[in-house]
Amino acid sequence: MSYLVKNEVCSVSGALLLNPKKYKEVEERLIEILTRAEDRGRDSFGVVVVDEDGSVRGVRGIGRFSEHKDEVRGLLNERSRVVVANNRAEPTTEYVRFKKQTDIQPFEGSRYVVSHNGIVANDAELERKYELKRASRIDSAVLPPFLDKVWDGSLEGLVKALNEVRGSFALVIADKRRPDRIFLAQNFKPLYMMYDPELEAFFFTSLDSYFQVSPNEPKNVTKLEPYSVYEVDVNKNVTKSELLPKPERKRALVIASGGLDSTVAATKLLREGWEVTLLHFNYHHKAEEREREAVRKIAEYLNVPLIEISTDLFRMIGHTNLLKGEGEVSKERKGEAGAEFAHEWVPARNLVFYSVAIAIAEAYNFDAVVSGVNLEESGAYPDNEMEFVRMLSKVAPYAVRPNKKVELLMPVGNLVKHEIVRLGVEIGAPLHLTWSCYEGGEKHCGRCGPCYMRKWAFKINGLKDPVEYEDPSL
Repeated sequence: MSYLVKNEVCSVSGALLLNPKKYKEVEERLIEILTRAEDRGRDSFGVVVVDEDGSVRGVRGIGRFSEHKDEVRGLLNERSRVVVANNRAEPTTEYVRFKKQTDIQPFEGSRYVVSHNGIVANDAELERKYELKRASRIDSAVLPPFLDKVWDGSLEGLVKALNEVRGSFALVIADKRRPDRIFLAQNFKPLYMMYDPELEAFFFTSLDSYFQVSPNEPKNVTKLEPYSVYEVDVNKNVTKSELLPKPERKRALVIASGGLDSTVAATKLLREGWEVTLLHFNYHHKAEEREREAVRKIAEYLNVPLIEISTDLFRMIGHTNLLKGEGEVSKERKGEAGAEFAHEWVPARNLVFYSVAIAIAEAYNFDAVVSGVNLEESGAYPDNEMEFVRMLSKVAPYAVRPNKKVELLMPVGNLVKHEIVRLGVEIGAPLHLTWSCYEGGEKHCGRCGPCYMRKWAFKINGLKDPVEYEDPSL
């Protein structure tokens, strides 16, 4: 007997051989990968090989792969083309007490061999709808007969089929009829691909660390994009398709300070046809009232909605002189000195802003979170570096609900301040309404880092800055 299992916690792996004569080296490399993949699965393992004629053979066992790896040696030969493998960790509450070979991944259908990590939440529904027969009550076992029934073997056909699967997945799939290719699919479960030019083979697994590639090795490791399906063939063609449909009209939530950068970013997206909403944070900073006034006028000018969030979080954290009552901003750190170092650093501010913005974007169905991150200020502020946003964008799919994608955009991320001013003038951004100063006086102070950069930016463009300064000199 076996228990009904509704969860798969695994590492999925595989290989595509471009030069089958190197099957021994590929086999050893795969054994190394599967041994490291015990990190995500120690209760059972399986390795299935598809030969050039579509014939299949495999090894499955209970326990750690490392204790049985000699059983895999000799599984590949010169006819081998595709390998699909799995390391499984069984959840405590869903332990299969009496496992049979048919309860161990990869699972096989009449045409497809499938290794799955994740949950198939509607396996019973699929079974009833398509009158399927599966080899095990484990939820993943429904996938091969389901794919046999509905998938024509094309990339777009796989996208269509997977849109019927509810739950989570990272999939490595072999097609017995076409063993010259392999298919990969994922929603938010991880998948990585490595091409080894020496072994002339592609390898796939759940974490890049399982490849253990050092910087001096001529191997290419790629993180496969969430909510994507890939087809990789022996001619090194890698074809990708998206799982989630693209919205007809994209909605952007712009983190807006009321300054030049975010205002130009918001205006640029508007001109490109986006539906824009501004998001502003009031956090007891010295320029809070002036920024609030500016962002409200900007929202009115651009005729876009504005969301305001007031928070005591940064006042509770402290350790920044940008807040009210926390020391001087501009008097001792004037001009260039104020622009070239993060004297007015607020602990993890942009990370907090992005986190809240992503949550709002998820809840209210925005397609993108946007900021005024730019090349100029990245020289002083780490969280203004394009790399910060780029890396955070890779985390975002794992921070929101399934089947929701929130992009992180930086429309002026590659521009310096004078380029941002020039772009703002060209697209009609309301630069005259913006507030850039760290202080909250009646006029821009003209001494702090942002004032210094702003004045120079307009001067470089031969333009008169539309705002007034207490100290207009450079």
